[in-house]
Amino acid sequence: MNNLQLKIPAAFFEEEVRNDYTISKKMKQIWAVELDLLNELDRVCQANDLPYYLSGGSLLGAVRHKGYIPWDDDVDVMMHRADFDRLCQLAGQFKQPYFFQTNETDPGSMRGHAQLRNSETTAILESERQFRYPFNQGIFIDIFPLDNVPDDPEERAEFLAEIKHTKYRAQQYYRYCTGRPNPKLTPARRALLYVHFFFLKLRSGKRNPYYEKFARDMVKYNQTETKNVAMVTLSTESCCWPRTQISQPERVPFEMLKLPIAKEYDALLTKQYGDWHVMVKADNMHMGVLFDPDKSYKEYLQGEAD
Repeated sequence: MNNLQLKIPAAFFEEEVRNDYTISKKMKQIWAVELDLLNELDRVCQANDLPYYLSGGSLLGAVRHKGYIPWDDDVDVMMHRADFDRLCQLAGQFKQPYFFQTNETDPGSMRGHAQLRNSETTAILESERQFRYPFNQGIFIDIFPLDNVPDDPEERAEFLAEIKHTKYRAQQYYRYCTGRPNPKLTPARRALLYVHFFFLKLRSGKRNPYYEKFARDMVKYNQTETKNVAMVTLSTESCCWPRTQISQPERVPFEMLKLPIAKEYDALLTKQYGDWHVMVKADNMHMGVLFDPDKSYKEYLQGEAD
């Protein structure tokens, strides 16, 4: 963690009890890396007049805890698509150890959203560890684009379900093309899928047609006037809100930083969590992650390959 640009008080790293939950020194180190990433994202966004907003558990943490939810281990922010696309064009402004990851900057990552990572650390999802993916797997923060979605609930549900299916197929196809079969598939299912993928690859070459469709479909309604926007890549109704509710950023304390939230944060949190004032302890969002704030993911990938 010697590469952090954000000045973090030494006392921050001590084990601490918040809301009857013990936060370990290691979790504080992980938080520190993420706070440094947030600080770097905020620097670039402010320099380029790009509004963004804390979202999900990070928004809840900001308004209820003035920082992290004690049992949380990730950071989520969201941006309207036009601002997100501008940020993607500025990927080069993030210098080592920071890395702005999309499928365009790091083929194969295929999240549908961006992640800002620290390349000298490790955050490998256990669900992905067995595949030894070559893309950057440093500690990260998630940056979600907000896209237009249908206002009719049934049409929106069908749209989000199709998005989810296409994304899943894109990931399966990538695994096939890179020799990383999914062990959870039955032999019969894998054989049928691979016959289909074999002939598709003959036609598509190096392209991933499923990911191309996924990327097109995410922005399908952006030329249509809709009242609602959503984190489309998450394919869930709880991350869909009226566009007018995500505006007017106001800065509030988040640990030692001050970060922007939407003025109508209460409506956003109520849609996503119900009565968000009630304290409900939960498992970490990324429970099952191999975290190491002091070692690059490359060392783990190399070690497991030997």
